[in-house]
Amino acid sequence: MAMAAASSHEAELGWGTRPITPQQANEFAVKVPASAREQVIIARNLVAYPPSIAVRGVFFEGMARLVTEARGPGAINALRKKAGLPEQATAFRQYPHRDFYKLYYLAAPLLHPGGSFTQALHRTARTFFPIFRNSLLGRTMGAFMGDEPRTILPLLAKAYNLSVAGNEHSSELVADRQVRWRCRVEPVEWYEETFAGIVEGTAADPTRAGLTVRMVSKKLRDGAMDYEFDIGW
Repeated sequence: MAMAAASSHEAELGWGTRPITPQQANEFAVKVPASAREQVIIARNLVAYPPSIAVRGVFFEGMARLVTEARGPGAINALRKKAGLPEQATAFRQYPHRDFYKLYYLAAPLLHPGGSFTQALHRTARTFFPIFRNSLLGRTMGAFMGDEPRTILPLLAKAYNLSVAGNEHSSELVADRQVRWRCRVEPVEWYEETFAGIVEGTAADPTRAGLTVRMVSKKLRDGAMDYEFDIGW
């Protein structure tokens, strides 16, 4: 009976593209090693997250590699079980982006213990561009990206649009060392920290990149968040 109950509970965690209740979100959030306040935000983010937004499986694969390298194969299996995710993801297949956020929230404090939860999210997000660039699609685009912000960032917006269905990103070089980035994305707290980490991750050494990300504007519109960022170097 206990095993049957556990299997039923794990099946309920596989949300797919269905709307979820606050209770379902809370049941997941308490599994994340974060403060009670942060767990409340995690649950709120997941309830608000548009279930139609989808992301390529390559990011699930990349996160699995990072966790396995840092903590061993048992660690990623445990995280998948907590999140109700399948054991394998196909690189080019699209999966609910909300499911990736569940894995991201669980993996970040495991990969970067000792600091705050938001710092862990920021540092983990620095790996997202390298994950993309090492994929088949990323290697194809990489031939045109070069290694300078002025050539990488415009193509990063295109990479974002190819990787995440349901987001909209554009970038424009507005000065010699400045890009204006506009996007329409999921309305979740900590998006700014995640985005800054992704941009910093385009540098060979994100900790010494000299890239700055400044939010210019932020507006909730029809269930999505419109942002403008200035990126300088």
